Amino acid sequence: MLAKADFYYGAFLSRLINSGFAPAIIEKGENRRIYDLSTNFGDFIVYTKYLSKQANNGQDKLWHFTFSLDEMNRILQDDTINMFAFICGVKELVDSEIVILSREQFKQCIGIDFIGDTHRISVKSEKRTWNYLVYGTGVDVKDNPLRVTKNLNKRLSEFSIIPV
Repeated sequence: MLAKADFYYGAFLSRLINSGFAPAIIEKGENRRIYDLSTNFGDFIVYTKYLSKQANNGQDKLWHFTFSLDEMNRILQDDTINMFAFICGVKELVDSEIVILSREQFKQCIGIDFIGDTHRISVKSEKRTWNYLVYGTGVDVKDNPLRVTKNLNKRLSEFSIIPV
């Protein structure tokens, strides 16, 4: 029997393959979130998370990804994770989006010094812009959100030049 997560993680893996990456699953079981990506430019360990619905935000698309304390501890203790993929689902699956952050960008947005039971990363996709606005418990949307290109192939190529 297929779970909803299979469709989202499968879409992510399919997109990677179509972009020239060769993903290999390194974690079995219910936590199908960590993948090993091998490229000509290096190897990446990617932590994935999906949301099947966006937040209600008028014309813009908005997703709020939450992380429990246990999940944060696991991520921060595993310093091999150097890429984070957020699969932003919509009702019409074909219009779903994928946003990729480096480990440093993740830590900046999530606010590793933030004290609370949950941490959050938000992804905002405004119409007629080339970038996502990414912010969270560590970066306010009004202050200085990260701007990440919506072009996934371009974004993946940027990781090819980031030292690992």
